[in-house]
Amino acid sequence: MTKNGARYQTIAYEIAKRIVAGKLDEGDKMRGRSMLAGEFEVSSETIRKAMRLLANLGVVQVKQRSGIYVLSRNAAEMYVEQYRSQSEAHKLFSDTLELLEESERIQSVLQRRIKRLLETAKSDVFPFDFFTLRLRDTDKNLGKSLKALKFWGETHGLVLAIEAEGQLYQAPNPNMPLEAGMILYVLGDENVKKKTLSLFKPEED
Repeated sequence: MTKNGARYQTIAYEIAKRIVAGKLDEGDKMRGRSMLAGEFEVSSETIRKAMRLLANLGVVQVKQRSGIYVLSRNAAEMYVEQYRSQSEAHKLFSDTLELLEESERIQSVLQRRIKRLLETAKSDVFPFDFFTLRLRDTDKNLGKSLKALKFWGETHGLVLAIEAEGQLYQAPNPNMPLEAGMILYVLGDENVKKKTLSLFKPEED
């Protein structure tokens, strides 16, 4: 198999391009299978399959004991367009799969590194203040999102991640509803912590 399809399909495409370009006219007799096999460096069977494909599409006509003749330039144009469209779709699909795989790999690496970062003791290695806050059933504003709460404006703190059911969501969606059991990882000093507690904890806490 080639990148965009079977080898015989690629050879059929190359021959169809020659017809479209006028290198072969309708009615012209094509070179023998052995010569084409040598040109494309494939077996005669591969050339036979390519010719059968073009014959089925009405591009060429195979005459017994006579040879292969160009039948229709229009049919050749249609095959060329079809092949290119399939090739583009195949490339798009392959590229998308590669991006998804790369995205999954990056997400996995980010999760591990952010966990390590947040578990690092406050030191010269990680000189920023941060704290964690576990939300409880009795807390205020459950069901609301960081965006709805205007978290940054109210606290001047940055939520680096949210842990929910063992899953760490780094750079969390600001529209994610906050629920009991979630752990907020917040970048900020003691002043930010006080404002954050005020945002969620009842007065008696």
